[in-house]
Amino acid sequence: MMPEIMAVVRRLTQNDLTAAVQLSESAGWNQTPQDWRRLLELEPDGCFDIDAEGSLAATATLLCHDERLAWLGMVLTRPDCRRRGYAGRLVETALDFADQHRIATVKLDASDVGHSLYLARGFEDEQPVERWRRDPGPMEYPEIELHPGPPDLELDKLAFGANRSRFLAALGPAWRFHSGYLMHRAGRRARHLGPCVARDAREAASAIRAAIATHADEPWLWDLPPGNGKAVEIARSLGFVPVRRLTRMRRGAPVLTDDNLVYALSGFEAG
Repeated sequence: MMPEIMAVVRRLTQNDLTAAVQLSESAGWNQTPQDWRRLLELEPDGCFDIDAEGSLAATATLLCHDERLAWLGMVLTRPDCRRRGYAGRLVETALDFADQHRIATVKLDASDVGHSLYLARGFEDEQPVERWRRDPGPMEYPEIELHPGPPDLELDKLAFGANRSRFLAALGPAWRFHSGYLMHRAGRRARHLGPCVARDAREAASAIRAAIATHADEPWLWDLPPGNGKAVEIARSLGFVPVRRLTRMRRGAPVLTDDNLVYALSGFEAG
């Protein structure tokens, strides 16, 4: 009989950052140390891990945007520690945290592997989300005026359904244009496009083209809601191809959003 392994749920801390980064890298995810650090700084009491015999075995994070909505992400288990129920324990811990803080709704973007785990814990399917990729290649810079500054928070709240101003501020300055804003950042495997929220599809397309043109020698990843057909058209026209589909799931009351304004998501770990 195999000896029982002591596995303890605890808060993830900055001291665990190196191990957490190694965990997401081993899964082939795109997050950087800065992405992990941002989650820890924004929600230090909502980031959890399981310590198995003195080493980090699994993680989960809960980013509370406001009392209306929190986002569950970074649900990872070390390969040699799978099938021990660690992910389920951490998801339940995160949901308890949300309930204690009276968060009305928790959302996440689930892979096929994790889908049944979330269904069993009260989540229901909401909509598909897709990841698209573009390989390095030339891109002509369009004629558009982009100005660095804060994102349009009122427009973002209308599109996203909750106040995520803390998270957007932590991402840094946005590129503003007449009908919206765009943000992008470095990733481990590719540059990440998003979030991008706009009222005008042509302006969104020009802003996205401009972002890619400034880093055309890098690969790009773009997460988008396929229900926004204009975003899909823009992605195809700029040389992106779909590489992955996840299911957006919800536990709690529906949140009023407007995907017609959403041209790029901020990432699977944050919505």
